Amino acid sequence: MATVRKRFGATDGWVVMPDSTRHYIFGFVDITGVPEDRIFEYRGRATLLAPLLQVYEGDEVYLTLTNLGFPNRPDLDDTHTIHWHGFPNQIPIWDGVPEASISVPVGRDFTYYYRPLDPGTYIYHCHFEPVEHIQMGMVGPLTVRPRLEIDLGGKFAYNDESTAFDREALVFLTELDAEPHYLLENVQEFDWTEYSPEYWLINGRSYPDTVRPAADPSLPMQPYSSLIEAYEGEKVLLRFVNLGYQQHSIQVLGISLKVVGLDARQLRGYNGEDLSRWRNAIFIAAGQTVDAIFTAPSAGIYPLYNRNWHKNTNAGKSFGGMITEIRVLPAP
Repeated sequence: MATVRKRFGATDGWVVMPDSTRHYIFGFVDITGVPEDRIFEYRGRATLLAPLLQVYEGDEVYLTLTNLGFPNRPDLDDTHTIHWHGFPNQIPIWDGVPEASISVPVGRDFTYYYRPLDPGTYIYHCHFEPVEHIQMGMVGPLTVRPRLEIDLGGKFAYNDESTAFDREALVFLTELDAEPHYLLENVQEFDWTEYSPEYWLINGRSYPDTVRPAADPSLPMQPYSSLIEAYEGEKVLLRFVNLGYQQHSIQVLGISLKVVGLDARQLRGYNGEDLSRWRNAIFIAAGQTVDAIFTAPSAGIYPLYNRNWHKNTNAGKSFGGMITEIRVLPAP
């Protein structure tokens, strides 16, 4: 068991799409280790996705949230929280739901304490005005790694050797409706019954930006690449997350996926039966996570894409959207 100390700032920022449009967002930024007299330099630097939070089961996690405010909307003094979505071992004060927990005003801090007891793929997000704040970008990936990795070495999705893998990749699905982002930037209200996304994203980017490298300088607020690379014969774990408002159907052309976990629970029966299953397409509802493993086939490029054709566009005007690539290289 280790002690993990992290600090995130809540602020705003901007993202760009492949059609060169620019969109206002809310989000989080990693300010762990930043000197106190410099943390406000990170105002306006929110990233989409929010920073990856990765721990081991049994770790003691202290996560401090600092509300840096919105420099692009200084009149908007929203409070913020961090909610571990689907995390079953909370007490109310650290749950991040404002009605039962504490929300953080501008210029203030609050430290959450967690001790995760179950490995798997989770999500975190702001739970203050969640419909608005989730769509605006206050969403991030959370991985709880199993103790089996420490006991045996190697990499495992769960505490079961059948879930071993060589490489892993995050496939975090969201949508973006440009209208509420524009209206919030311009101090206007949005009617959420009119929600109609125009961009469909993987890891905060839309194709072809999804296959650009991580931390690409042309995408300073969208640091996550979605390009998946492996050698022939390697086992690859895909951590699917859906924190949009629509169900998605994801397929990898030419590769079947073995689903081993759903909502951070290994697929096992009451008596330990193996309930894992092979799928050609992954149906993932809003708020769900899915862990799936595949063995990299012969060398080549294998598209990973949304089977709904209208989600493979950028605002309906150009090819793109919820698409990335799995590039398999010859075995060394």
